[in-house]
Amino acid sequence: MKKRWLTAIGTVVLAVAVVVSSVSGAQSTPPASIKQAHAPGEIIVKFKPGIVDKVVTALHNTLGSELLSRNTKLGFDVVRVDEKLLPEVLKEYRNNPLVEFAEPNYYVHAYWTPDDSNYTEQWSLPQIDAPKAWDVTRSSKDVSIAIVDTGVDYRHPDLDDKVEKGYDYIEDDWDPMDENGHGTHCAGVAAAETNNHAGVAGMAPNASIYAVPVLDQNGSGKLSDVAEGIMQAADHGSQVISLSLGASSGSSTLKNAVNYAWDKGSVVVAAAGNNGSSDPSYPAYYEKAIAVGATDENNDKASFSNYGSWVDIAAPGTDITSTYLNGKYKSESGTSMAAPHVAGVAALLAAQGRDNDEIRKAIESTSDTTVAGTGVYWSHGLLNAEDAVRY
Repeated sequence: MKKRWLTAIGTVVLAVAVVVSSVSGAQSTPPASIKQAHAPGEIIVKFKPGIVDKVVTALHNTLGSELLSRNTKLGFDVVRVDEKLLPEVLKEYRNNPLVEFAEPNYYVHAYWTPDDSNYTEQWSLPQIDAPKAWDVTRSSKDVSIAIVDTGVDYRHPDLDDKVEKGYDYIEDDWDPMDENGHGTHCAGVAAAETNNHAGVAGMAPNASIYAVPVLDQNGSGKLSDVAEGIMQAADHGSQVISLSLGASSGSSTLKNAVNYAWDKGSVVVAAAGNNGSSDPSYPAYYEKAIAVGATDENNDKASFSNYGSWVDIAAPGTDITSTYLNGKYKSESGTSMAAPHVAGVAALLAAQGRDNDEIRKAIESTSDTTVAGTGVYWSHGLLNAEDAVRY
């Protein structure tokens, strides 16, 4: 870096300061890259008490820093340098023993709160710190959440701009229109259109939804169709597959389909079941699936939720307001509602470039283990969206 020479006392003091800093290591060296958004080229510098203005000015000049402002009450200067030189200049300030601290002039933002009309009814989102997670990422249209369920009402005003049509294993066509409502509700929890002045907010506001019907209008389907639907979603490239369905008996076919999806890079999220027992539910019980139990507004286990060491994590699942058939909204309860919360967080993480193993680790490792029931009702804790995306 080119530096301008100083004259008189400023040069002498600065020279001494640089020599001392090289020996004492007064402050730690900054990271090679500064990832958080900041005002281009701007640095906040606070000098130690008693440093005269002449010396301060001399140091700024030496480092090629333009003084933008000075706060006399807190005693810091805001300076500007060439953005390309910011890491190097920041290091020089931090290593100088006359400096108390130096930091980029980071941007600060208001926490993003969606303007959806029913957002105030969605108690589950602030409960798992979704708004804070959205300040980090809201996912991306390139991230696909497969709703393998009863289909999705792709004409719903809170879903119509983001639904991709998968194969319908009930009607044997490519029209995944929901005739039951369950899949549409789950889709809205995971990724409803958000901040559009209407309806509800989705856990992953910017993610896409891939609709794959495998259950009929009564909410029932064949094992073979569920397995085919999981595999189709994986072949489609869906990073996340949400399964709010299950059975009390396992099968090699279903297990192989879950393993197939995982091996293709998909995160498989499955509802733990609503029998209020520790009996396994499949496919949630399988190792490659993230099994999700349900909690209520008090962070207690929902009375209906299955539980046990095989349940990996908990998420809100009582009185969850979401999209429904014919442009309507409805409140539903069940582990079916808990699972798409986790699927949505997985979609936030996928948008950060994480693979399925990293996504699962982030979700489980950052869960809130202080919630009652951790280690008894589920092996990890309650889903925490913010901690997961910052993991």
